[in-house]
Amino acid sequence: MGTEILALRSRYDAFEARLPPEITIAGSSGIGVLNNNQDPEHVFQAIQRVGREHLPFVSVFVSMERFAGVQIFWLKPRDREPFDALQSALVAAGVKFASNPFPFNPHCTISATTELTESQENELLSTAIPRQEFVLAKMCVYRLVEGRASLLRSFTFSA
Repeated sequence: MGTEILALRSRYDAFEARLPPEITIAGSSGIGVLNNNQDPEHVFQAIQRVGREHLPFVSVFVSMERFAGVQIFWLKPRDREPFDALQSALVAAGVKFASNPFPFNPHCTISATTELTESQENELLSTAIPRQEFVLAKMCVYRLVEGRASLLRSFTFSA
């Protein structure tokens, strides 16, 4: 699945193509980015506990969407409930997040550039998307600085 996501990103947004393929749980929507004023080890332990309870699960992308009023195009997963449960569990585990004005939408960003033409936008919205089921069994924490994502910690879970 990651290869297909990166191929789509490469066609429409060179910046997004440099980032790891992922589905956003925290950060750009909903609960916001991690608050810096907390012990990182506490955060990592909480993520590990939450992941053990909620992962793995199966999902599939059902459509290409665009956030209203901006040029952000993203893949929408079929059932948002497991993503909502994951996000709620992180908050319930005591992980602190910065405020964020945008409602939560689990998503995989394909393009966020403002340089797309109207024709490219229409093409992107109608492009074939990867439709095979995939297993979400991993949670990663990244730091994004000046357009570069650096992996802070990765957790993989099995049934």
